[in-house]
Amino acid sequence: MGSLGNAERIDVVIVGAGIGGASCAIACARQGMKVTLFDQAPELLPIGDSVGFGSNSSKLFKRWGLYEDMWQVSSRANDTIMRNWDGKVIALDQTLATAEARYGYRGLLGHRGHYHRILIDHALKNGVELRLGQKIERYDAEKPSIFLPSGEEIVADVVIAADGVKSPGRTAVLGFEDAPIHSGYAVWRAYGDSSIFEGDPLVEEFLQKDCVNLWIGPDLHGFVTTVRNGKEINAVLTHKDVADIAEGWQFPGHRDEILRTIKDWDPAFVRVWEKIENIIDWKLVYRPCLDKWVTDSGLVAVMGDAAHPFLPTSTQGASQAVEDGATIALCLAKAGKHQIPLALRTYFALRYEHVRAAQQVGITQRDKWHNLHDKTTKKMMKTLDTSKGVLDSYSLWDHDAEKVVEDEWDNVSEQVRLQFGLP
Repeated sequence: MGSLGNAERIDVVIVGAGIGGASCAIACARQGMKVTLFDQAPELLPIGDSVGFGSNSSKLFKRWGLYEDMWQVSSRANDTIMRNWDGKVIALDQTLATAEARYGYRGLLGHRGHYHRILIDHALKNGVELRLGQKIERYDAEKPSIFLPSGEEIVADVVIAADGVKSPGRTAVLGFEDAPIHSGYAVWRAYGDSSIFEGDPLVEEFLQKDCVNLWIGPDLHGFVTTVRNGKEINAVLTHKDVADIAEGWQFPGHRDEILRTIKDWDPAFVRVWEKIENIIDWKLVYRPCLDKWVTDSGLVAVMGDAAHPFLPTSTQGASQAVEDGATIALCLAKAGKHQIPLALRTYFALRYEHVRAAQQVGITQRDKWHNLHDKTTKKMMKTLDTSKGVLDSYSLWDHDAEKVVEDEWDNVSEQVRLQFGLP
């Protein structure tokens, strides 16, 4: 905890108690700030499927005292096996096993719900006040404040909108409501108990220990991962889609449609989709990285998916939200209670170019995997360079968001001060 006196203690309101918002809450509380975390959900259920954190965010969890708890529910997989659509192995990537030696910290892969519970528990342990079932009606960027449906107004020193891709906080920042863009793709995804595959020779290999398997083909790529010593299995398949996202983003997945799509693929991958339960079809919406994250008042900022939604192929959406939260907390601590606009504008200046480049990785990675084959014959026509691993986002694992603030605060904050005429 920091050593700010009560008179100088920064009062932070964070809207959205997802992974990004909870991370920001922990980081701010550790700096001695008063933090209130709001979410519209009446209770935080362990929803979702697998999520990964690169070494760039796991190093932050380590400093904040969360890493050991997160490791207990994480995959022990040491490699990622990349296969062609027909099952032929293309590459064996050992980054998961070597990450600690290469980047200083091992990445984390597990169930989103398990990680989220750990983050919330640590937020509460650090003194964060959590208020659930509170849908925010609107923001007042000048005070700043938020308004609840009851009419209650909550005034703070700073408001952070971590309210996701549908973010009302974006409207407060931009001054208008911008519609999300359908990416042209969707993901069939499912997560469940792997016992339904016991004794199945096609899938048995995946259940012996934790594993990460990737299949690539024309306009498609899919993963099968297992965690908790093979006891839980997650399957995802990214496919082209033309749905109208105005009608909704999440629908039940139809098994027959999936099986038609992969009818001649690796029999092991097909068998997973023949049996796995609780399939959903998640439409991948997209927005380019906002070029404005802070209101004109300098007192309200967006972070995470509210500022820069990531495609799953980046494997960095959660990690970048965590980095945002770490950066916000340290910038606020350095600027102090009476220079919130300096803190938030410096946060944007430090993060924007890095995040914009990271966001593009999801697009280029997907296009690389989906365009290796002839669309008609399915024959691989291009050589795939896996010398640096199967994920382009490994290039981001070295990044240390807190070190960037420590190293660049003086220079960047002075530039921001001059640009905006701040005291």
